[in-house]
Amino acid sequence: MGRGGRSEASRARLYKRWGERRDLEKVKASVQRDLHIHKIKEFPSDFLAIKRCGRTVRNIVKNKYRATSTPGQLGMLPSKGKILLPLDHLPPASVPDDIPPYLIMRFEHFITDQQQKGLRVRWDRLLRTKPKHLLKRDKNRSATDAYHLGTWEVTGAQPRLTLETEAQSSEAIKAMDDLLFFIKTTIAPKVATVFKDHAPIQWEAIQKANTRVHQYLGHKYQLRPNLDMGGPFFAIAAKESGSGIVHIDWNDDRALYAFVFAVGDWEGGEFCAPQLGIKIPVRPGQVLAVLARVLAHFSAPVTSGHRIVFTCFTDRLLFRHRDNIPVVILA
Repeated sequence: MGRGGRSEASRARLYKRWGERRDLEKVKASVQRDLHIHKIKEFPSDFLAIKRCGRTVRNIVKNKYRATSTPGQLGMLPSKGKILLPLDHLPPASVPDDIPPYLIMRFEHFITDQQQKGLRVRWDRLLRTKPKHLLKRDKNRSATDAYHLGTWEVTGAQPRLTLETEAQSSEAIKAMDDLLFFIKTTIAPKVATVFKDHAPIQWEAIQKANTRVHQYLGHKYQLRPNLDMGGPFFAIAAKESGSGIVHIDWNDDRALYAFVFAVGDWEGGEFCAPQLGIKIPVRPGQVLAVLARVLAHFSAPVTSGHRIVFTCFTDRLLFRHRDNIPVVILA
């Protein structure tokens, strides 16, 4: 007997069960085993107060970190298990007050095999609708385009949907919303748990930002509820392969993590951090949380196979305007 398509409510219940019960139990269990703690020697403050310039970042890395500026020069951290780069062993005066307790975290068993397949299917379905790239390519980080979906406040005074979220065909919007629904119900709850468990002060602050976003965009979220991720992040950048040029994520806030995960079947593509002299594998099922506005980074080449990289993030203006905090932009 044929099976009819599930209703959205039915799918929501199913995905919620996956994301909140079975998967979170695996995530919490993994905390107790295979934990690798990597203690850095000093806080990487090179780019906290410089003007926004990709060339400056590349020059600093090339000159100051010449011995650790290419993937082959970097030490490889373990490919399996949980990784934490804590900051509590460093002199307190060297770490800005608003920085969370860890510079980088990697989690195991974050995305099940079934969920990876679901993400891949929905990504491919979106691409078949030929969505338009409407943002200028950032040549300071990658030679390939990314789609930016969701909500941000980049260069603005109030939250808004990204242009690539709205200015698409009806077919593309339908496929996009299905992808966002899947991320909202399987990934976002676990990202929220990471914030609550590992950066509770930042979690409390980002909830204030979420309240403000709803004040401006509540009507649009009612029309497209899958754009509302519930607060742990507001936008998603998605692209093939990775960002192979060393860079800083200028639009991120230094106090918030970007969450990076990938789907596909590939070799290579490690997360590279020249300032720390390390590279971290991000394999299927894992997620990397990183302070991407603090740490210069790039992806090692993908040597074989194919991968799609998703980065879930909150932009600086959206976060800093939560309490009408003055923002100084170094242009």
